[in-house]
Amino acid sequence: MDRHLSLIKTDYQQMEKRVFPRFPFGFMIFREDNPKEIDAKMVFEVKDISLSGMQISFRDGSHNYTQGKTIEGFLQWRGSTVRVKGIVQWIRESGIGFSFDSSISFEEKMRSFLSFDNIVTHIKPLHKSDMSLDLPNNLKYWLKADGVLEIFVWEHTSSGISRFQILMMEHFIEWEEGVGLRTGRIMTQRDLDTPLSQEDEFVFQIDESAVDEKIEMALGVVRKINSEHLPLEARDFLVYKLGG
Repeated sequence: MDRHLSLIKTDYQQMEKRVFPRFPFGFMIFREDNPKEIDAKMVFEVKDISLSGMQISFRDGSHNYTQGKTIEGFLQWRGSTVRVKGIVQWIRESGIGFSFDSSISFEEKMRSFLSFDNIVTHIKPLHKSDMSLDLPNNLKYWLKADGVLEIFVWEHTSSGISRFQILMMEHFIEWEEGVGLRTGRIMTQRDLDTPLSQEDEFVFQIDESAVDEKIEMALGVVRKINSEHLPLEARDFLVYKLGG
């Protein structure tokens, strides 16, 4: 499991790397609707999202977006839809990162779209998937709500939870036995396609000390997860370690 816990040392900040399995399908999409380009109605997969922006991916074909260009359309998550507008901040291969409109009214819409209740409604227990996913050794529970939330819970070879990681929007929360709670920020995410599995490589900037706001955000979601997705004993363990 060493490659899941790689440390990157720099002169000015502590960065750490993790490699996690990747679920090949996502149900949150961005449907382009730019009135200046009527013929361009492209659909993108949302890779990750926060209140301030999101990363989208277009796997088939090409797009004409460049840094600084306006992008607008509809963000759709099954039954939920919100119109978004923003500015392209970066382009990397098939990925586009853009910042949202910063108006107060739009932020209120996004807070509703990304509410704890809405996130929990969209959680999928991938450890129960019948898709024959290639799970890493000792990964006991894997929950995912498309580009918003992902929870990995690992167990000892014998029994008992050894650590867990929560990726919630741009935030990273981790508990490890003997280490305790740490928080950080997701800096980069890179697809790692191999012949045998699909994985994501994340690089995190680790906070000097655990940030209460990030922990409270994770705790708010974990408390709402039902026992069909995560057994009560495991959920209570996560709540306890998060300080709830």
